[in-house]
Amino acid sequence: MAEQYSGADAFVEVMNAHGVESIFFNPGGEQSLIQATIARNRMLVKPSPRLVLCLHEAVAMTAAHGHYVVSGKPQLVMVHSELGTQQVGGALHNAQWGRVPMVLFAGFAGTPHRQNWKGDPFDQGLMVRNSVKWDHQIGPDESVQEVLVEALKVAMTEPRGPVYITYSRDALAKKVDRVPIAPRSIRALPPPAAQDLARTAEILVNARNPLIVAGYTSRYPETIPALIELAETLAAPVLTSQVCLNFPTTHPLSAGIEQILGSVKGNPYVGDADVILVFDYDVPYAAAAGMPKADAKIVHFDVDPLTCGRPLWGRGADLFVKADSRQAIPMLTKALRDRITTELRRQFAERAGQIATTHRQWKSEWRSRALAEASKKPISPDWLCRCLADVMDEEMVLVNHTISHSASPLEQIERSRPGTLVGCPAGSIMFALGAALGAKVAVPQRTVVSIMTDGGFVWGSPVATLWSARAYKAPFLGVICDNQSYGFIHGLVRRTAGESESGFSDKMAFEAGVDFVPPVDYAGVAEACGAYGRTVEDPDDVPGVLRAAMDEVQHGRAAVVDARLERP
Repeated sequence: MAEQYSGADAFVEVMNAHGVESIFFNPGGEQSLIQATIARNRMLVKPSPRLVLCLHEAVAMTAAHGHYVVSGKPQLVMVHSELGTQQVGGALHNAQWGRVPMVLFAGFAGTPHRQNWKGDPFDQGLMVRNSVKWDHQIGPDESVQEVLVEALKVAMTEPRGPVYITYSRDALAKKVDRVPIAPRSIRALPPPAAQDLARTAEILVNARNPLIVAGYTSRYPETIPALIELAETLAAPVLTSQVCLNFPTTHPLSAGIEQILGSVKGNPYVGDADVILVFDYDVPYAAAAGMPKADAKIVHFDVDPLTCGRPLWGRGADLFVKADSRQAIPMLTKALRDRITTELRRQFAERAGQIATTHRQWKSEWRSRALAEASKKPISPDWLCRCLADVMDEEMVLVNHTISHSASPLEQIERSRPGTLVGCPAGSIMFALGAALGAKVAVPQRTVVSIMTDGGFVWGSPVATLWSARAYKAPFLGVICDNQSYGFIHGLVRRTAGESESGFSDKMAFEAGVDFVPPVDYAGVAEACGAYGRTVEDPDDVPGVLRAAMDEVQHGRAAVVDARLERP
């Protein structure tokens, strides 16, 4: 007779087999068997993922998101039934747009006779169906092991994304046969067709101003050196997504990090390109200014033929190739080399030199602008981010979710190593705090710095996040770009009202609900949670405050710096 154990034991074995290191959760009664099983196993030094208690469900989801970006490992988030599912809120939206492979695991709250207002049977999965790849309720005759293995396979299959599984407490309590558990094989995509590679190579060698745009390629870190080799072969600038680092900003062919709406700068390479070569990319939820020329050719390599339902810059690609970038990038490099003549090599070398010169000029201009604003009051976002760059090294992880000031951290802070940039891919601004917590749990030996809006600090559930950071010894530095308003919305409302900046009074802004007046004492909130907190208003104080905050973090205490910037 086969050995039997509980469904909760089976749950733990599935997590172990799939490399799930931490489970971010907020508890409900139906999870108690899992909690007890993991606690017992860890006391006995038996393999088990770590439970990381989060005092708000959205923090649990966002922490799992941040963990994945730096670890590359599948995630599991546990919440309490439909109530916990609803509390996850916009964090699930971010995970969907970020292609994050995670299982959202929730108890089932339905009863046989429960109906909705239309008279249809209660369907708990309906709440999340637009945001997940698969949702499933574990039935009474189904195996917990089988369902969870399938859920993780679906989540990790390209294009990756979240899945939703509901269960009853009985599914975890009943005895099941112990069976060997191994991750199901994920079928690899076939290599790109030779004719598609040939067509792409011909388009590229004939381009005068090609641009490479990379979105999610660094989920496989080995693509970073391959992308560098492709860029150097073609002598093309590379614009990397703001959600993760796909190309080092220190490289002379770097076109910088993509900015989002709120930045008035955009990126000139997008508008100048005659060919845009795109890998694993979705146009941001809030795209920055700047569109490709109408006659620019777009060639798109991606694992997702729908690009998550979003066409590129409002138009389809001229050529779409469904392919794994791990294969496609080296194969395309070879196809290019086979076509590069001596004359083309000379032209490419000249183009590479011009791009490198532009790269140096940009960096010099960005730095000069920041230094020129070192004494500007209120504090300049460029000066704040320049000072932040001075206390960071290349191994530190930067979690960035700024909006109105999105250009400043992306221009002032260099990123060159895989897994050192974590950005929000979608529209929920609750991202920066929880993602920093998850990143620190994933890489406890590295320092994590999170820069965010003031609204993002509020939405990020700071009490819940800072408690978990303290409890699990996962300190990070949080820096708030505090303009005491919804900066982008402030400008939009003012323009809608037909008011000039001088005519849009503080009173009118308050009545329109776009300003945070009186300002919140964010440093005080941090101190109340056991973190180091400082408010800084004088630009001369910024370097010292950031150094002191970083020192606190490196000695094991989370820190929050509230930098008061100019109000819109």
